[in-house]
Amino acid sequence: MKKTLILILTFLPLTLLGQHLKCCESEKEVESYLSGKWKEKNDESNTIYEYWFENGKGHLSEIEIAENGDELIELEVQPFVEIIKYDGGFKIKFTYPYENWVSELKYLNSNKLILITDKKEIEYYKYKK
Repeated sequence: MKKTLILILTFLPLTLLGQHLKCCESEKEVESYLSGKWKEKNDESNTIYEYWFENGKGHLSEIEIAENGDELIELEVQPFVEIIKYDGGFKIKFTYPYENWVSELKYLNSNKLILITDKKEIEYYKYKK
């Protein structure tokens, strides 16, 4: 009995480490949850990121909140966004005119997003204004 318990306690944490994004089964579900405005948690900047998808293509806009707090000013450079499904979950590929990178989706629901980029986790919350 003790050996079984020790084996369970040994392998249970390892299986939990291997688990990835559980919200979605398809790229379309990720697009649905990801669509909208997001703000980085604990970030004092006025930057908001808006994802939207149309005709199978993803887009990302950077938006600045004006000093009055009501007006949103869209910045010009907009990368394309591609959802990539792999065995462990999903990744997002960001393509700008002169660079691109890939971030892993660690967590995603209708109010919270965690991306891993260069081994660094960044948490976002859905911006509602």
